[in-house]
Amino acid sequence: MAPRTDPRSSPLFCTAGILPASPLRPRDTRAISCAILVFLSVLFVFLPATAQKTDRAKTVGHRLFCMCGCKQILVECNHVGCTMSTAMLKKLDAEVATGKSDDLILQSFVQEFGGEVVAEPPAKGFNLVGWIMPFAALGLGFMLVRAVLTRWHQPAPAVPAGPQIAPDVLARIRHESEEDD
Repeated sequence: MAPRTDPRSSPLFCTAGILPASPLRPRDTRAISCAILVFLSVLFVFLPATAQKTDRAKTVGHRLFCMCGCKQILVECNHVGCTMSTAMLKKLDAEVATGKSDDLILQSFVQEFGGEVVAEPPAKGFNLVGWIMPFAALGLGFMLVRAVLTRWHQPAPAVPAGPQIAPDVLARIRHESEEDD
């Protein structure tokens, strides 16, 4: 009869720390190294989709929309498996690495994806209304509230007193009302 071998001693078997260590059997170093390998591979799979290489790439990425249809900022797109954001982030990193200015990088994205890729409208032409209207509406609302509050706090006009009664007539009315009691 052939001797039985433990399947855990096989170099292809990876427990990844699933089996608890017992006092009789010390923990297998291959299991620990396999667990670390699995953790690092998962980390490296998900890390490139979210991390940018430089702070400048992050600031330019905050000025762009992801074009997958989610309408989120490019560096904040959190869709699982979004191919558009990864491709756009790679292009953004490459553009920043070439040393182009921020405006040139934005123009290259506008040429490739259209004007809707820019998160903030340029302050010229009809888009200038988009920059001015929030402040104009806020100012107009402030003036309206102030006008209403000043109108509420104005003193009411004085009501004229009734007709003046002569003192002798008033005394006679009082005397007659006392007699009736």
